Amino acid sequence: MKFFGLIFILTCLPSALIDFALPVWKKESAVQMEDAYKWIYQATRGGEHAAPDREMASNWLDEEWKTLARPNGGEPLWQPLCRDGSIGRLNLRPYKYEGGDPDDLVDAFVAGADGFKGTATDFLEAWNELGKRLEKRSAGGLDHKKWKALDAEMKKQGYPAVHHSQKYGEAFHPAYRILPAAQMNKLLEKAKQ
Repeated sequence: MKFFGLIFILTCLPSALIDFALPVWKKESAVQMEDAYKWIYQATRGGEHAAPDREMASNWLDEEWKTLARPNGGEPLWQPLCRDGSIGRLNLRPYKYEGGDPDDLVDAFVAGADGFKGTATDFLEAWNELGKRLEKRSAGGLDHKKWKALDAEMKKQGYPAVHHSQKYGEAFHPAYRILPAAQMNKLLEKAKQ
């Protein structure tokens, strides 16, 4: 989009986010409505909810780091949450077993959480876009009835961050950190040195 001689790249707009995520969710039978909500939340809000300060982020990673098994078969290092890859999940198991440094990861995670400029409005626009799509057609284990139920519950709470569903947790044992691509790239460059 051109505006007064400047070029603005519109990334991860609500419709583009849902266009990208729906096929991923359809492929994974373990994806429940909470998991779709979490994906949208992370893509639009970043990781700030999980990084109140460096010390807490470090302690949380230290505990998780000790329990990490080898990567699951085919587990990617990076899972983009938007088509443009501007934000995604850095999976901890591949990162650890490829020699990643936990202190560098904490630095990247905190910097990414502090620097990400998502808003509650961004989240709600994308979440409501999913609701509109599901009203027309279900997608895998996601349907409009489930969307409405979760929306009503989350609205009462002010649309907070949520945990993965039990089904998703049992299937994937998710272990990751949300990073903007710029932080992920810096982290991986540092790992190469």
